[in-house]
Amino acid sequence: MKCLVALLFLSLFSYSQSNKSSLLWEIKDPQQKNSSYIFGTMHLMDNAHFYFPKKLEKLVTSVDAVCLEIGDVQHTLINPDLLMLKEGSFITQLSEKQMDSLCSWAKIQLLMDKDQFITNFSKAKPFLIYQLILQNELPNSLQSQEIKMEEMLATKKKKSTIGLETIESQLALFDSLPIYSQINLIMTELADVSNVLTNFKRTQENYLVQDVDKIHEELMKDITDPYFNFKFIDERNAIWIEKIKKLTANQSILFAVGAGHLGGENGVLNLLKKEGFTITPIEL
Repeated sequence: MKCLVALLFLSLFSYSQSNKSSLLWEIKDPQQKNSSYIFGTMHLMDNAHFYFPKKLEKLVTSVDAVCLEIGDVQHTLINPDLLMLKEGSFITQLSEKQMDSLCSWAKIQLLMDKDQFITNFSKAKPFLIYQLILQNELPNSLQSQEIKMEEMLATKKKKSTIGLETIESQLALFDSLPIYSQINLIMTELADVSNVLTNFKRTQENYLVQDVDKIHEELMKDITDPYFNFKFIDERNAIWIEKIKKLTANQSILFAVGAGHLGGENGVLNLLKKEGFTITPIEL
C-alpha cells in the first residue's frame, strides 16, 4: 500500500494562518547567499481543480533540491504491519453505540456485516479505519502536488525528492495519541460522513483562492484535542526548523509541506523569523 493513505489523512489537517495570503514564500538566512523557498501544499486535489502554478513549476527544476514531508513519496510503501496492532483490539474499547455506528458504515461502504467486519478489522489500528472512511467519501480521481514534483524531476533526470520525515515517523505520531483520541477521530468523521466531500470541496475552493485564513478557521473547528494539535502541528514544526536550517546552509531548497504548517504563532514561517530568516511572500 503506497503512502496515498497517509496523504488522505494529512490533507485534512494541513492548513493554517499567515500574515499575507500566499502559498509560496522565499526564505533566506542573512548569513547565507542562497535563497530557499517554502510552498504550502494541499496534498490531494481533484483532477478538475488541480493547482500547480508556473512559478512553482520553475522552482522545482531550478533549485538544488526539493524537500517534501516524505521524500520520494510516489515510491514509498507502507509496511502493512504498521497498520495492525501487535496485541489487543481497539474494537473492545468501543461503546455499544459507537460499535453500531461503525458497523452501519461498514455494511454500506464495505458490504460487511458485523461479524465480517470484526473478523477483518479486529487487529487493525484505528488509523486504518479512519483512512477507509475518508477514502470512500472523497473523489475517485485525485492528484498530488508532491508526486507531480517528483515526476518533473524524473523527466529532467534529476535526483528524487528528500524528506523532512518518514512514513514510519508519521504513523508513529498517530500511534502516540491516546486510544480515546484515535476513536474520537473515527466517531467524529462518522457523525459527519455525509459532509466529508462537501468539506473537501470547500477546503479546495479556499485553497485555490489562497484564502489560508478561511481554511484555518473552518478546519480548526474540527480539531478539539490540544494534544493532537501539538503532536501533529507544533512539535513537527519545531523539529522541521532544525532540519531546514541545516539543509539551507549551503544550497537552495524548495520545501513543500502542508499549508497548515506555515502560519500561526508556532508555524514554520514565524519560527524561521525567530531564527533570523527573512521571509517574503511570492505572488502566484
